[in-house]
Amino acid sequence: MVYQYYVVEIQQYENGEYGHLVHFAYDEDDTKARLKCESEFYEVLAAAAVSELPKHSAIMFDSSGVPQMHKCYEHVKPEPVTESEAEE
Repeated sequence: MVYQYYVVEIQQYENGEYGHLVHFAYDEDDTKARLKCESEFYEVLAAAAVSELPKHSAIMFDSSGVPQMHKCYEHVKPEPVTESEAEE
């Protein structure tokens, strides 16, 4: 028997639209499969943490669709300073 886990990476773009990437890991040993996928999950989050996208998230789930872990980073861009505000 082969065990498989998935990570779906969700990205919100500047125009408000969304995209996603699907990553997966598998192994004949359930623990190894889960740990391989956790590694992929944290790789995605490492990029998401410093991403310049407005929203960048990941969810890990097993082959039955049961969520294992999830995390979302929201990156709010500072409002541009107007000329009159800069003079104050």
